[in-house]
Amino acid sequence: MSNSFLSAPEGLLLVGGGRNARNLICILETAGITVGGVVDDRPPGSILGHKVGLIDDVNGATVDALLTVADPDHAQSIRERPALRGCRWPKIIHPSSVVSSHAQMGEGCYVGPFALLTDVDLGRHVHLFAHNVLGARAAVGDFSVVLPHATVASDVRIGKRCMIGMGARIHAGVTIGDDCRIGVNAVVRNDMPDGSIAICNRPTSIRSRLVFGRSGRGGV
Repeated sequence: MSNSFLSAPEGLLLVGGGRNARNLICILETAGITVGGVVDDRPPGSILGHKVGLIDDVNGATVDALLTVADPDHAQSIRERPALRGCRWPKIIHPSSVVSSHAQMGEGCYVGPFALLTDVDLGRHVHLFAHNVLGARAAVGDFSVVLPHATVASDVRIGKRCMIGMGARIHAGVTIGDDCRIGVNAVVRNDMPDGSIAICNRPTSIRSRLVFGRSGRGGV
């Protein structure tokens, strides 16, 4: 499988103008991919020098586009909008990532910086962010999102519209159902049914720096 970078002179249309659009503009432009514009339902004016228009104004135009919406349910509903019916959805693979020739990827997939993919099977509009690792024969369903530094071991099955949090670890052979959410740094060793949530049970304690500093010096 070859990397699918853009060749259209007008550049890539980003669909969604939230915080992820800002991240992707910086990443894509640094990789030499031209961003041709941004569309959203509530355009703020411009993002990093790119004018933001309305999704409905696309009106079936034939353009190369990338969904930037991180929420899986919202992303799927936007993808089904009639205004986007003419869009092409290329696969975007960052040049710093390592993607096996045996990997299979659906339309609109995005593989971010320093990701490692073996013989995986990604559905439509799957987004992998920075430093993700997907092991042998892992499969990820349509519109699922894997956030930075999450690791998916071999023979894992992840359903549709799932969100895997930053730093999460999914052990080999686990099956994750549709519409699941896995929290930051969670470790998943067992199967998860549809619509379930896994969270890390070790919350970070936040204390004052001043109090913490005095407690270690013994009455100055």
